[in-house]
Amino acid sequence: MKALLAGFTHSKGIAKESQRPFDILSAIVLNPAGNVAKENFSKQGFGYEAVEIPVAASAKSAFMALTYPCRVELAIDHEMFAGKLKAVISGLEHPVNLVEQQAKGSA
Repeated sequence: MKALLAGFTHSKGIAKESQRPFDILSAIVLNPAGNVAKENFSKQGFGYEAVEIPVAASAKSAFMALTYPCRVELAIDHEMFAGKLKAVISGLEHPVNLVEQQAKGSA
């Protein structure tokens, strides 16, 4: 799947209410904003909408090596989570930077 990536996040900690540990990796993908027209709801979309897609732990290093934003080809796989099969990004190919990478500490 071709995608425009805005970023990548890795969050982990202890849930406030359940006190269960969590470890979440997500890619922030920009999808073209669409229009919706239903009987009880309508939406006009212009530009892009940010969508978070889960990332497999094995793909973390590939996302950390990118310069954002960029265009990539995402490899989608499926994993069991809470008894259900869910789509996750298992890797990426052909990254194309959309801006030059800046040296750390420069504005």
